[in-house]
Amino acid sequence: MRQSDRPYWRLLLAGVLCSLFLDATAVVAAIIPGVDSMYPTTNTSWPCTSSTSPGNYFCQTDNASLTFGSESSLTGAQKTFVANVVFAQYDPTDLNASEQTSIVYSGGSETDIVYQIGSLTAGFAGVAWCDDSSPGGNKCDQHYVRMLSSVISATNISSGVTCHETGHAVGLTHGENASPTVAVTDNNLECMKSMPGTTRTLGAHNINQINETY
Repeated sequence: MRQSDRPYWRLLLAGVLCSLFLDATAVVAAIIPGVDSMYPTTNTSWPCTSSTSPGNYFCQTDNASLTFGSESSLTGAQKTFVANVVFAQYDPTDLNASEQTSIVYSGGSETDIVYQIGSLTAGFAGVAWCDDSSPGGNKCDQHYVRMLSSVISATNISSGVTCHETGHAVGLTHGENASPTVAVTDNNLECMKSMPGTTRTLGAHNINQINETY
């Protein structure tokens, strides 16, 4: 499956229809025993290769020092929103997140995740892909995350999409790519569900997968 994800019109519709229900009903997410949802798993067959455009696959990031930056296609408010999600969800893990105001695109210290606003295939709200893979391994020196401008605002759905695509950029997969597979809408996957809706946190399982890897 291409990791540009399932069409996100489903995500947006699901978020609108069930936001009140999710806000009123607490779902306690937990570690899914014996389930590996960190690339590569026995159910992820794609190679970690580089691509200059959306449609390629994601890999793991190359180390625990997670640098990120947003291109000028994002407004100042959008950059702040993305940074807040990354710091709130990923910095408390064993990843050490830091924002770079000047993105490094080449060399030995490339920015690990580059966020941008741009066009996507109809029905998609976000996509993550490896732009510069590390030779001979399962890691990527630089991932790109592209999202629609309409998605990056201070809403629950926006938090879910940002959390989801950032998760791919550090190697987290969908439930169908986990080993063994789990339902793509399993609540324990939290924002890594294929249709996260208003779910905007990593949850215990994804945190555990990150900490075991980095």
